[in-house]
Amino acid sequence: MLRKKVLPDDDVVWVCQYCGTHNAVWVDLTVGKQDFEEECRICCRPNRIIVELDEDNHILVESRYTDE
Repeated sequence: MLRKKVLPDDDVVWVCQYCGTHNAVWVDLTVGKQDFEEECRICCRPNRIIVELDEDNHILVESRYTDE
């Protein structure tokens, strides 16, 4: 899980659960918690990405296998 302070919209970095590659995706943080699938730019396998803000306005980014 990665954590950083962000703007209302920003690129967030997530790590592919299959090959370990760092990927970036743009998110709009004004819509609250987001849960979506994104393909890795190297191995093209889908990862489940969960993005949310904590009480200190830090972003939490988690990547999981899609079957979890």
